[in-house]
Amino acid sequence: MINNIYRLLLVCMAASVLAACASFNPIEKPRVAITNLNMAPGNGFQQKLLVGLQLDNPNSFAVNLGRLRYTLELQGQSLAGGSLNEAISLPANGQTQLVVPVEVNLLSGIGVLSKILGNLQSDLDYKLSLTAAVTNFGLGDITINKVGKVGMGTSAP
Repeated sequence: MINNIYRLLLVCMAASVLAACASFNPIEKPRVAITNLNMAPGNGFQQKLLVGLQLDNPNSFAVNLGRLRYTLELQGQSLAGGSLNEAISLPANGQTQLVVPVEVNLLSGIGVLSKILGNLQSDLDYKLSLTAAVTNFGLGDITINKVGKVGMGTSAP
């Protein structure tokens, strides 16, 4: 009888330890914001939009990212997406700025591009979804969603 109580107590303690470990997340998600949008020279029916991103790392250690995948909406219209397959290191409590390309098919994106070109002097509403492969701690992919405003510029950060 006493052995059964000890076994039950041991099982409950093990379950508590496992639940605590499962809720432990060693990383706070980086924050992302679009800092700039620029039109690159077009190529036939493809237009490239260069998107300046600022990634802020709130952690007290560097966060290493592998592949980035992203989708972008401007003015409530789905624009396109893209990916970047470069290693990026976000310094501890620091920030990194980079430029990512977004390919827009002129035939399917003509409405979005006309809205962008019609609002060159004002800020544009955006919705960004960014999925990054975190190589620290074997965490795998994290997704960061951001809604904000950004202006069109002549040079990306």
